[in-house]
Amino acid sequence: MPELATPPPFRETGYDPAAQVYDLEYPECEGAELDFWIAEGRRLGPRLLEFAVGTGRMAIPLARHGFHVTGVDTSAAMLKRAAGRRASLSRATRTRLKLRRGDMRTCQLQETFDLALVGFNSYLLLPDQEARLETLKNAAAHVRPGGGVAVDVFSATSLDATPDHEEVEFLERDPSTGLRITRERFYTYDKAAHRGCSTLIYRYYDGPLLVDERRLGYSLALVTRNEVVAEFVKAGLQIQAAYGDYSRQPWRDDSPNLLVVGRTVAR
Repeated sequence: MPELATPPPFRETGYDPAAQVYDLEYPECEGAELDFWIAEGRRLGPRLLEFAVGTGRMAIPLARHGFHVTGVDTSAAMLKRAAGRRASLSRATRTRLKLRRGDMRTCQLQETFDLALVGFNSYLLLPDQEARLETLKNAAAHVRPGGGVAVDVFSATSLDATPDHEEVEFLERDPSTGLRITRERFYTYDKAAHRGCSTLIYRYYDGPLLVDERRLGYSLALVTRNEVVAEFVKAGLQIQAAYGDYSRQPWRDDSPNLLVVGRTVAR
């Protein structure tokens, strides 16, 4: 087996460095994932709050399907990309999508929602259990009694403790500059914090000439089903379900996802 390249020192950067390429890296939510959130919205009501909205990967298709979505994110660059995408939508869809800058743990919106969601592993970006509890409590505070709070994360396995390295070239060019983009990824495991740490180096080329390089560093908590369920309970939420995939199969040890859905109680 070839020796892995030596990873650079890990440093959390926030998502601003990835905003320009995020939509190339992570295409818009569709298929079974989108169907899951549409079904949750139809079950609970049309007013949705999405924490860590990013560039609108989930919020935009949900708004297209008739939901009124408010998206919150800490990254100004990601929200700028989301606003640019929002501007290209039909007028009716634009009116259903609002973007706000704020921290999912502490933001205070003067609105009440039917469902608050933290999708696409964003719950795992929070630094520790205290931050996750703050987020769940803040989500519940923004949701009507009997409304929903839900998170979607990947199911951690022993393989997530294995270092990794890869290099890829995007098939699409940067839409704003036409530059060719490559991405080098280093993955390490922080045993003390029980977090998977990724460093992504995006390189921009004009022909053979390297013209820019941007570095994204983020880490994800490797949490178990029982930990997430316990966090929901500590936040005062009633557990409705713990699914293992978007088809709503019950969670098992070999499930690819963990989708926990809770309900707020009367205040």
